[in-house]
Amino acid sequence: MNNNVHPGLLKSRIKLAAIAMVLAVAFTTRSVAQEQTEVFVLSTLHQHHGEDNTYTFRKLSEIVESYRPDIIAVELTSTDLENRKEQKTKQEYQNSIFPTADKLEAKMVPLEPAEPKFSELVGFNSASDSELREQHPDAADAFSKFIDSLYGYLFSYWKSAAEVNSHRTDALFEVKHSYQNELFGEKQKLAWEGWNTHFLDKILEAARANPGKRLIVIVGAEHSYWLRKKLREQEGVILIEPGSVLK
Repeated sequence: MNNNVHPGLLKSRIKLAAIAMVLAVAFTTRSVAQEQTEVFVLSTLHQHHGEDNTYTFRKLSEIVESYRPDIIAVELTSTDLENRKEQKTKQEYQNSIFPTADKLEAKMVPLEPAEPKFSELVGFNSASDSELREQHPDAADAFSKFIDSLYGYLFSYWKSAAEVNSHRTDALFEVKHSYQNELFGEKQKLAWEGWNTHFLDKILEAARANPGKRLIVIVGAEHSYWLRKKLREQEGVILIEPGSVLK
């Protein structure tokens, strides 16, 4: 060590070293932030886009196109996605998502589980429904009336894509599924939690495989509250809230 360094020069060297450290930390922080994947969950209405005058198939295509995702996660099995199978209920795929993905040259990834998990989860749901109707028909009838009332209100409230994707809609579906899980029992909860957990795992897998990219998740409106809630807790992803995209 040179003990004859001028004090002023030593202070300058210390100051430069400190600045270099600050810049290094800032650059590292910025690089980490840039590597996070943006995830935007977009609720759909399945076949009802063909009946709605505002949130139409065309409007859905416009939203996806304007977001310009690199990856589109779709509520399909890998087989249905590969074959571009026409959907009876989820008509948004053949009418909107497939052609928009092709136009954007976006990669699509499937969210639904393959066999045997697919049938296992569907079986839990069917069994819970049958058991309630057989053992407590009055409760099953009351639940059906509740669903009719809920959707009657929602279809009168939904005047835009923003309202379908609103905090109010998410809150109502969270209440609906809390009540449904409690009423129908453990098998219903296993089906609902298992289905959504698989979706979440596939979303995170796609996000981690594509750091710094934009990923849009296309799911039926009832799934969105669950996924948004869980994605807000995840590191490595930036959840894009619907209000920042949909006006």
